[in-house]
Amino acid sequence: MAKKGSKDIRQQRMERRIEMAKRDDVEVVPRRAAETNDFIRLLSANDFIINRLRQRLGRRNGVPVEQAIRFLERNEELRQEMNRLNAEMCAAMGMEYRPPRGFDNPLKTEPELEVVEDKKAAKTK
Repeated sequence: MAKKGSKDIRQQRMERRIEMAKRDDVEVVPRRAAETNDFIRLLSANDFIINRLRQRLGRRNGVPVEQAIRFLERNEELRQEMNRLNAEMCAAMGMEYRPPRGFDNPLKTEPELEVVEDKKAAKTK
């Protein structure tokens, strides 16, 4: 009988996940590496905490603005560092790094522009 109850719970969890995946504010993340579960949990916690931080920003009994700004800046630094880490790992494996939307490849070098002389100035010499 315990097995039937656990099956119902699993079915309910699966149905909830499917319903969540249909929402616009939810991303589905496939897990390929063991670390992914940890990152998902950390990002979920970060999402909740950042949202609460912004709601309490500058309020009485809330987080002082200066401290909140430091937290948000550190959060951005961590996002950029993860982007850089991904780019470096791809470079080490000889893979092209295609950063996610909203990010640039931090290792991509801009092509140097060729200096062309002004034709009029060149003719007068």
